[in-house]
Parts: sequence; C-alpha cells; structure tokens
Amino acid sequence: MRKILLLLTVSLFLMTSCTENKENMVSQIIKETKTHASEYFKVTEKYYFSDGADTTVTPFEVWAVRDNNDSLRNGYVRVDDYYRPYNMIYDAGKFYLAIPPKKTTVLYKNFGEAFISPVDWIDVFLRPGSLKTLVTQPKAKTTISDTTYQGKSCAKIEIRFQNGVKKYIFVVDKKQLIPLWSEMVVKQNGHVYNHEFFFSDYTFDKVDLGKLKAEQKRILAENPVINEAENSEVALMERMLHVGDKAPLFAGNFYTTGKEFRLADYIGKKVIIVDFWYSHCPPCIRSMPALSALYTKYKSKGLVVFGLNSVDNHPRSMGYLKTFLGKRQISYNIILTKPAVDIRYKISDYPTMYIINKEGKIAYVDNGFNQEKLSRLKEKIKQLTK
Repeated sequence: MRKILLLLTVSLFLMTSCTENKENMVSQIIKETKTHASEYFKVTEKYYFSDGADTTVTPFEVWAVRDNNDSLRNGYVRVDDYYRPYNMIYDAGKFYLAIPPKKTTVLYKNFGEAFISPVDWIDVFLRPGSLKTLVTQPKAKTTISDTTYQGKSCAKIEIRFQNGVKKYIFVVDKKQLIPLWSEMVVKQNGHVYNHEFFFSDYTFDKVDLGKLKAEQKRILAENPVINEAENSEVALMERMLHVGDKAPLFAGNFYTTGKEFRLADYIGKKVIIVDFWYSHCPPCIRSMPALSALYTKYKSKGLVVFGLNSVDNHPRSMGYLKTFLGKRQISYNIILTKPAVDIRYKISDYPTMYIINKEGKIAYVDNGFNQEKLSRLKEKIKQLTK
C-alpha cells in the first residue's frame, strides 16, 4: 500500500512539475516579448505536400509595431515577400494585399486571419498573451520539451489538436526567448501538408513606423486598392475578358528555347488554351497534369496549350523556376511574358484560363482549378475540336 501511495505521490509530483515547467516557459516568453515595442525579422517559408514533387521556398521580411489602440490585432504589420513579389500590410483593422505584377491591391476589412501561417509568430508578438491561449486551449494537447537547434539550447513547444489532423511546433531559443523554427502539419484528404518557417536576423525596438507608413503610401499609390467584395469569384469573372471578346495579341518567349512567341502565329489555325499561372500557386500546380493530359489527347485535333508566366519572369526567380519545371512532365509549352500581358487579359487571380477559338475570340473563361472546372474545360474543348 505504501509503495502504491509513493508511486502516486511521485506521479503527481512529476505531473505538477511538468505543468509548472510548461507554464513557466510560456510565461517567460510572454514576459520577454512584452518588453519590446517593435520587431523586425527575416523568415524563410517552406511548404510541401507528402506526395508533392518539390518544396516551395519563399523568403519574407517582417516589420511589426505594437499598438494597444488597435483592438483587432494590437499593432501595425508589414510583410514583404520578395519572391512573388507581394506586400502584406495591416493597418488599423485593414489588411492590404498588394500585388505589383497585377498592379492592384486587395483590401480586406476586419482581417483576423494569420498573415503567412498560424505559426508565423507575428500575432504572438503583437498579442503575447495569445501564446498562453494557444497552448492551453481545451481541444489541444501541449507538450514542452528540451531540444537543441543550431547548437542552441531550446524549448520545443508542440501543440496537437484532438482531431489528429493538425499540429503546431515552435522551437524557441531559451536565452533570447524567440522562435528559431516552427512548423504546421495538416492532414487533409489523404495528404499531409507541411509548412515550415526558419527565423533569423531579429532586431528589436528599431522599427521606424513613419518610414513604414510612407512606404505603405507609395505601394498603394502604385497598386490601386479594390475592395474585398470586388475580389469575389463573381466579381473577378465580371472584370475579366468575356466570351465573344477579341483575344488581345501579345508576344513572349518560349521558356525552353528563348525564341520569340507570338500569339498571332496561332490565331486562325488552332484552338488555343492560355493558362496564366506561377510556380508558388497551389491550384496552378494541381492543374498542370490535367492540362498536359488534355493537350496530349486533343493536339491531333488542333488544340495547343500555352502556360503563360509573368510572375516568375525575373532574374531572382529563374533558378527556382528551372528546378520547379525540371521536376515535372509538362507536355505543353511554357511562355515567359511581361506583366502587361496579364493586365491586358484582366488577370486578377491565378490560375486563369481562356480558350481562344479559330476566329481569334474568347470562347471560354474561368479562374481557379477543381474537378468541376476541369469538366467544363474538357467539355468546351471537345466541342471546339470536333
């Protein structure tokens, strides 16, 4: 009996000790984070699917300034994605997604979602108490253990959700109490999606809000704002070219050879699918095997498919684009274009697909990709290639 009581006592002590250690670590992180009014850091994002062909890598810079007068997010944030390139700006309840290749900015009001990912740490800086809420939520199990990362003594915070389809992991430097690495793992429809972040170059209390505001003003002037409602699928389709419109002519370059491409060379001779895409766009990637199969099936009946890419058509992206395309079996030609082509075709979302008939007119319009949209595309190609 004494042995049983002793074991129970030891177990209770260990459980209490673990709970206290967990709460102590979280409290330390919150306390240290609150001492800073602003922060800057760099973060490299990697995401991939368990059955994917490659890993997508995107570098970001993040500026965050805490402001207790902002009841929604508790601060000001700018995130600069140098690859696509995008700018994300949060200011007083408004979230601006500036997309320079499309010369537009989408405005979302009362924006409460994650900036890059739930594990990007931005909201933890703005609202340090949100970390405690995250680790103590009833539908999740949190464990905190010791680990070493990049030769540093760290705490590993792992949050597993009860449904088993999602978990968050943060590796935090015990000395500086900042994340060095994080990951979100999501199981969905038989696939496992991994989203990793590698943090570096932290600077605290040196962010100049005035300069950030001036940069925001410049960005929005160069990329006019459209409202969130105008970004709905119906609104996007309404702003695109319509069936019966004459297809704008344009030139570009074949990716494989560098030779000039001219749409005019194919008008009147072929049924043409033009697919506007870029390499960091998951639905664009999912559409590629289907477009390849469609081209293979109907090319003998006069179909050609061109994948038009202006977003990746700049020096800092070409190395990744080469790796990306090298891992895929694509049967149709990739054409590198300028952003002006996207503007002429009124592209506001990716992927966007047009079918151009032999009269040189738009015969089909759609954006996004799923099986229902693919079925409609197939049916239209079947009609036009009879």
